[in-house]
Formats: sequence, structure tokens, C-alpha cells
Amino acid sequence: MIFKIVLAANLISFILSGIVFIIIRIISGWFSLVYFIIIFLITDAFLIYGTFERKSLIFGKTFWKSQKSDMAISITFDDGPNEPYTSQILNILDTFNIKATFFVIGENAELYPDIVRKIANNDHEIGNHSYNHEVLPLKSPAFTKNQIRKTSDLIEKVAGVRPELFRAPHGWRNPWVNLIAKEEGCTPVAWTLGVWDTDHPGVETIINRTLGKIQSGCVLLLHDGRGTEQNPDSSQLVRALPIIIQKCKEKGYRFLKLSEMIKESGKR
Repeated sequence: MIFKIVLAANLISFILSGIVFIIIRIISGWFSLVYFIIIFLITDAFLIYGTFERKSLIFGKTFWKSQKSDMAISITFDDGPNEPYTSQILNILDTFNIKATFFVIGENAELYPDIVRKIANNDHEIGNHSYNHEVLPLKSPAFTKNQIRKTSDLIEKVAGVRPELFRAPHGWRNPWVNLIAKEEGCTPVAWTLGVWDTDHPGVETIINRTLGKIQSGCVLLLHDGRGTEQNPDSSQLVRALPIIIQKCKEKGYRFLKLSEMIKESGKR
């Protein structure tokens, strides 16, 4: 999929550079092939960076870190719900009396509607993570709107709350993802620190990757599922999570839901 997206970016960049080449040729009667190549490379880098870099402003702002939330972090979970792990995570959060944000996939919510309700009833936050985790850069505006709206409608029907946050699958975007998310009442968000827990690197590695880079204002990305994969194993995260939370508490960190952090940062 990455290859297809890069190839599409190359094609678009070539077409745009060609249009610029023709316009300048018409106006001035002269244009160097070297300049065409430079324009192509700059345009291509611009599009690829905007697509894959979650923090990029090229396709619009996404909230990924707070500069004002002193000694606060926000723990977020993507790709759930996924049993029994989402319930185990909820129990851990309840034990430590902290709140988190769960970015739910629509198809998974249909499988576990009771867990979606439990997330909401336990006063955690539910965000929209698309309906089936399709990557969006090569998708049309209509497809993107359907992914977001269908998921928000489902969550609202099941849990009685409508998501106000949207995180694109993998954080990959195109020029209309942010715009459509906002039209659907969602603030586009990303993350500060991801620890690749879905690769099953080991409990100690997940802990060390987190504690080694956690900082004030950090949005921590963890996973209670793995896309729409059925019954993925999230046991390493479940075992690592209590230690991560305890160590962060010992360092004096506050735990905020992501919307709370956004509000505290003055970005909303």
C-alpha cells in the first residue's frame, strides 16, 4: 500500500510539474528541463511528507502534543475493542483511577457493542478510528466521509455518545481527510509517542520504549487491537500497562483524556 501511495504521489507531482512547465513555456517561451526536475522533486517530497508525517501542517493541523499541559500525559488506545484485552485494560485503568481515550474501529465496535458501552459508562473517551481501518490517502472524499460518519453513527447508537476526535488509520492523510473530519464534528488528532506494541516486541521493550521517551504533554499511542484482525494478541500490552502507569505516577505525571489535554492546551 505504501508503494501505491508513493506511486500516486509521483504521478500527481509529474502532472502538476508538467502543467507548470507548460504555463511557463507559454509565458516565457523557455523553460529548462533542470527546473522541471527540481519542481517535480519538491512537489513530490511535499506530497509524500504531507501524507505520511502525522505532524505535518501540509494537509491541515492535527493535535499531537500539548505544549501547555504541565506534567500531563494522555494514554490512547487504537484499534479496539478487542476481547478479552479491552476489558482487561479497562480494569487496569479502573484500579489506578485514571481515564484514557479509546479510538474505536466501527467493525470491531459491531463485534463488541457491550464493551463500547462499558468504555463510555466508565467515563473514558471514545474517538473515531474509521469503520474498517482502510488507509485513506488514495480514497475519495465520499469514501472518507462514509468511514467517519458510519463509525460515529454506530458509536452514538451503541454508547449514546458521538465521537469528537478522529485519528486516521496509521495517521496517513490526504488534502480532504482533516476537512471531512471537522465537517463530521471531529478534531483531527495524532500522537506524540508510539511504541510499536502491535509488533509484540516483548513486555520489557514496551515498558522501556514508553518510559524512555515519555514527557510532559505527551500523547501516548498504544493498541488494544490490531486493525480489523480477529482476536489479535494484546497480552504483552496488558502486562506492561500497570508498570507504565505506576512508573508515570511515581514521576508525578497527571493523566488526562485527550479532549481534556486539547482543551487545556487551548487548541480547541
